[in-house]
Amino acid sequence: MVCPSCQAKLSVDPKTGLVLHTEGKKSDVTFEEALEQVHSRKEKSEELFQKAFLDEEQRKKGLEQKFREALNSKDELDEPPNPWEMD
Repeated sequence: MVCPSCQAKLSVDPKTGLVLHTEGKKSDVTFEEALEQVHSRKEKSEELFQKAFLDEEQRKKGLEQKFREALNSKDELDEPPNPWEMD
C-alpha cells in the first residue's frame, strides 16, 4: 500500500490494519547536492545578517545624529509660556 500524502510504501497487517513497516520514498537529491544546498543557505543567511547588521548601524548613527541636533537646538528654543501666568 502507498501512503497518499508522503508516497511511502506501507506494509499493513490485513487482520488488524496496523502498519507493520514503512519504507520512505527515495529522494531525488544526492548527499552532495543536499550538502551544497545547506552551504549555500548558510552563506546567504550570513550575507543577510551582515546586511541587516550594517543597516542597523546606519540607523543607529542617524538616530544619534538627530539626538545631537535636538540637544543643540534645545538651547535655541524659547521656554513655553505658563498658562497660569497669562492673566
